[in-house]
Amino acid sequence: MKQRIYVLGFGYKPFTSEEEELLLRATRVYLFSPQVEPFKERYLICQKIWPKIRVVNKLEELYLELEKNQEEVVVLSTGDPLFFGLGETLLKRFPPELISIHPDLSTLQIFCAKLKIPVALVKAFSLHGRDDQQERLWQEIEFHPYLFLFTDRKNSPTSIARLLCERGLTELLIHVGEKLNTPEEKIHSGKPKEFSQRLFREPNCLMIENPSWGSRLLFGLKEEQIEHRNNMITKDEVRAVILHQLRLPRRGVFWDIGAGSGAVSLEVALLSPELKVFSIEKDRHCVELILKNKKKFNLHNLEVICGEAPYALQGLPLPHRVFLGGSGGKLEENLFFLKGLTSLERIVATFVSLKNLLRAYSVLEDSHILQVTQIQVNRGKSIGESFYLKAENPVFILQAERGLKASLRS
Repeated sequence: MKQRIYVLGFGYKPFTSEEEELLLRATRVYLFSPQVEPFKERYLICQKIWPKIRVVNKLEELYLELEKNQEEVVVLSTGDPLFFGLGETLLKRFPPELISIHPDLSTLQIFCAKLKIPVALVKAFSLHGRDDQQERLWQEIEFHPYLFLFTDRKNSPTSIARLLCERGLTELLIHVGEKLNTPEEKIHSGKPKEFSQRLFREPNCLMIENPSWGSRLLFGLKEEQIEHRNNMITKDEVRAVILHQLRLPRRGVFWDIGAGSGAVSLEVALLSPELKVFSIEKDRHCVELILKNKKKFNLHNLEVICGEAPYALQGLPLPHRVFLGGSGGKLEENLFFLKGLTSLERIVATFVSLKNLLRAYSVLEDSHILQVTQIQVNRGKSIGESFYLKAENPVFILQAERGLKASLRS
């Protein structure tokens, strides 16, 4: 008999006749230990198939069982197995043609029905066993009217409510669902402070409602908003051109080399939340400023590297875009290093000195399509009842796209 893995969701609706037939026919039925009692309580068929149920405690234990058993088997999973569930995990481990998915209703569907919230308005997010995702949580809250969370004992509704209070997000509305679709079901709604000391029965889930979602600035930070020193910051107008020339993707890796106060890194991280941004700076005082700015603007996707390029670049995830704002006297070394990165599609660099611009141009002209732009910004300043235009230092911007040699364009 050819092996077949049937993943059956359970918990909210009765099994269909086809699903019951699968349970009766299967040589083995696998069930995780925390799900044993809910399965026994809700499904009479459990008594018929109990002799062939194998209770497992860990995912690796299930993998070994499935690799060993070459017959038809059933794996039981609560809710929809493809909604942050076991089905998604098994598809990464076994060929898709061996797996059949039979979903139950998801916890999200049930909870939305109870709260009368359209599912299409909700962003789903899981903290279940995913501590590394906690920083991303804050950005997701800002971008969506409703954020649904799968919780666990560590990331409980109580602990999330406390974290919201610590972040000053006290005006959000949160809803907690306890033991949904059981006789013990309870739904609680209130502000984070009300739930920060309260315990909830498991299993539970959480919905965060943000009335002011979407109000966060997407682009256009002002110089005075960014922590910097001695006027050492990429000016607003120049930053806008840099970002346009970078042609940022939604996802990928971005390096900001010689980041200074991190102004370009901040704008990039705000614009593309799925982009992994690395801000590389050797001056420790500047690094402290970037870290302050990162915290101020709540940027989970920005990582600050204290070190000198190109040495500090070794071992970082390979970039798709690079901004070179400062080279610390190692211009050619940095550019030769960047030339060797096949993943790198576009480099944008700024220069005040024409000599440095020409040095960079000579390094890249044999491997990149180059374009040079000069930005001259004049800002209005008051003078009596009128105003005059004060010139800022002109800046050269070199845009380098991997490709055939091209002539100088300015």
